[in-house]
Amino acid sequence: MELLGRLEAQVEWLLQELGRLRAENARCLAALSALQAELAELGDAKMKLQDLLAREEALRIDALKRVDALLRRIQEHDSVA
Repeated sequence: MELLGRLEAQVEWLLQELGRLRAENARCLAALSALQAELAELGDAKMKLQDLLAREEALRIDALKRVDALLRRIQEHDSVA
């Protein structure tokens, strides 16, 4: 009888542990889902920032070309004068 009582106590403990682990698993899955949503948002933000950076780089290159053209005009004007 003593052995049966110990077995019942262990089974009860295991069932409680199973419930605790299931609850922890549910919390972990919810946290994972939230992190995946945040990661998707960050990915979208990253793409927008990369697009803005590419546009800024194109503007910078265009501005440098225009400055170079102005410098050439000034040099040509100085060499003619």
